[in-house]
Amino acid sequence: MKPLITLIGCGKMGSAMLHGWLADADLDAEFAIIEPTMDHLAWTDGYDNVRLYASIADAATKDRAARMIVLAVKPQMMDEAIAGLGALVGTDTAFLSIAAGIPTGWFRERLGADAMVLRSMPNTPAAIGKGVTALFAADAPADLVSLATTLLSAVGTVVMLDDESLMDAVTALSGSGPAYVFLLAETMTAAGIKAGLPADLARQLAEATVSGAGALIEESDEPPLQLRINVTSKGGTTAAALSVLMAENGMEELMVRAILAARDRSIELGG
Repeated sequence: MKPLITLIGCGKMGSAMLHGWLADADLDAEFAIIEPTMDHLAWTDGYDNVRLYASIADAATKDRAARMIVLAVKPQMMDEAIAGLGALVGTDTAFLSIAAGIPTGWFRERLGADAMVLRSMPNTPAAIGKGVTALFAADAPADLVSLATTLLSAVGTVVMLDDESLMDAVTALSGSGPAYVFLLAETMTAAGIKAGLPADLARQLAEATVSGAGALIEESDEPPLQLRINVTSKGGTTAAALSVLMAENGMEELMVRAILAARDRSIELGG
């Protein structure tokens, strides 16, 4: 019998993961999807290995126990989401959480001390298969680590963590990180307008520059520091801009403060 993967919550991240799973020819599994709003999942009609349910209660009365339950709901909704799992949990069911801030111990307090819980933190580029996900699975057997890695690799790169306490910093850096890059494109656009460019052109140039620079980092063997040096001529226009961005109280200090604030909030959510 094929393993059953039950996905609880199929919003943007859950949908991205499901797209990746169904596109992976090597992932031979069945999928039970629990999502109250299912209009956006009409595209799954052509897959005979996908079953849709509007609620956990509905799935629990109609489906079998899952090999792995992927928890893709907001942290504030997690208590409710795991309260009525019932028949969806079997003797060998494992849990894979993608919720920010909630430690594995929190789940074991509610699911039982012996519950097998793996914790991960993906980010939104997963929607186009370009995500990066940190996975903590220190106590899990090799087959479950392999299954979780396969599920998460469907939407991008997976990095392993040996220390769960690092997850709050991961959440702050890569989990929330896409928003920082979006803000960069947003503020570059605004600055371009103030420099005299039409709004549409400023936006086009800013977005293409951020996207292209990111692609260059990915393709290059050199670190970002060296790439920055490579494009900075002494006394030139780039140097003039960097003298502002790299000044005391400049971009580095702001970014450190921002990431520490996000890390601290992740710790609060876990409490």
